This record gives sequence, structure tokens and C-alpha cells, in this order.
Amino acid sequence: MKKALLFLAVVLFFIACSHDGGRPQNALDTGTAFIRASLDGNFADAESLLLKDTQNTELFERYKEFYADLKSEQKEQYKKASYEINKYTEVNDSTATINYSNSYMHKPMDIKIVRVNKVWSVDFKYTYAP
Repeated sequence: MKKALLFLAVVLFFIACSHDGGRPQNALDTGTAFIRASLDGNFADAESLLLKDTQNTELFERYKEFYADLKSEQKEQYKKASYEINKYTEVNDSTATINYSNSYMHKPMDIKIVRVNKVWSVDFKYTYAP
């Protein structure tokens, strides 16, 4: 019994050490976490994945205002929506793009995920680039 408990403690220790607080470790996971958080209206989680620069912050603030102005029925539809990755492209070792659509709007959208200082983040301004 003691050996089983010791083994379990060691396994849990290694799991805890390898976990960095839940931040996604690759571009695809970062992008999909951002998409889900945005659809759910969970802006704290979405914003934590955002590349921190002035333009991204301003665009994201406008997006939050847009979402806040939606009717509650629309917000609920976004929360219920699933999303589909239409195309995932690794541009290089520090940049990827995701083209996706959700089951509510059915409109393809693009996001760009970049790695800066070993951390993957969403470059939100790419979504609004012409």
C-alpha cells in the first residue's frame, strides 16, 4: 500500500512540475483556446493569450464592446457554437495561422499565432488586416 501511495505521489509530482499553469504549449492549442474563450465570452482567458501590443489591445477592447452589445440570445448561440479548423498552417517555427469557422456564423476567419520569448500568443490584429 505504501509503495502504491509513493508511486502515486511521484507521478503527481512530475505532472505538477511539467504543468505551467495551463498556458498552451503550441500554436494550435493556443489558437483553439483563444477561439473557444472568445466564443464563450470568456475575455479574461482570451486576453491572457493575446500578444501584448497597443494595436492588439485596442482591437480586442473593441471586440469586447461589440460582444457586450449583442443580445443575450446571440451570446448564447456563440457559447453553444462549435468551431471547425478549415486550415492550419505553420508558416515557420514561430508563426502559424488558423482559418476556422463556427457553427453559428459559418463565416471563415483567420487568426495568427506567434511565438515570442518562447510563449505562443494570438496576434489579433492579423484577423482585421486587409
